[in-house]
Amino acid sequence: MDLVPELSIATLEQNATVASEQGFGLLFAMFNQGKAPFDDVRNRQAFLYAIDMEKVVQTAYQGNATPATSFLQETHPSYERASTVYALDADRARALLAETGLTSFRMMCTNHGWVQLATPIIRESLEAVGLTVEFDERQSSEAYNAITGPENVNAYDVLVAPGDPSVFGSDADLLMRWWYAGDTWTEARMHWKGTESYTQVQTLLDEGARQTGAEQEATWSEIFNLLSDEVPLYPLFHRKTTTGYDADTLVDFQPIALTGLSFIDVGTTQA
Repeated sequence: MDLVPELSIATLEQNATVASEQGFGLLFAMFNQGKAPFDDVRNRQAFLYAIDMEKVVQTAYQGNATPATSFLQETHPSYERASTVYALDADRARALLAETGLTSFRMMCTNHGWVQLATPIIRESLEAVGLTVEFDERQSSEAYNAITGPENVNAYDVLVAPGDPSVFGSDADLLMRWWYAGDTWTEARMHWKGTESYTQVQTLLDEGARQTGAEQEATWSEIFNLLSDEVPLYPLFHRKTTTGYDADTLVDFQPIALTGLSFIDVGTTQA
């Protein structure tokens, strides 16, 4: 069984082996930087400092996710802990909000079943630091249709949604370019294109693409740090992929960290 729901794990463990593998798949917050209030980086940072991500992970997912400490998950070969790591710091969030004067905003969320487990806790955390959150939940396609394009620049303030481009490959360059390089995300959705941090990230991505080895890893680390400071779009946590299987009948089966099941070089004791 692929992607075992958290509430089903205990039941399934009575008759099968259940294993969780840390993957890249994530829940992210994307900020609309084409207008106030999230064109101000202090508000973007305050949003992230306000969230009790440990509570989200433990309450909504029974520990089957890991709060983000960088753009990549900690098991990724290119992982480097970011220079800014967001954990609950309500005092810091309130101080940043006091500087900017932000008191309310609109948060759009997709209605994926597993996302719905997290969004009430995220909203609760934000309201605990004094913010009024106008909550809007939509199907994924409806949400993106509503916010995409310059004509929709006023359609939202923050979008909370899932993503996992690692199904196409685990290369760090690929994963970063999925969100931070193409116009669909950077210009039409987050309205980040044209800012100083956007230009810096494009320059570093192009540098990294020409490099190899330690030099490339150092450039990628610089990008991770820049993204953690500017947070145009940033992971809240990285999911673990939970697989249920019969270890007695499947020979050499190994769960994977991606959506799906792999039966390469796997045998069975059943005729």
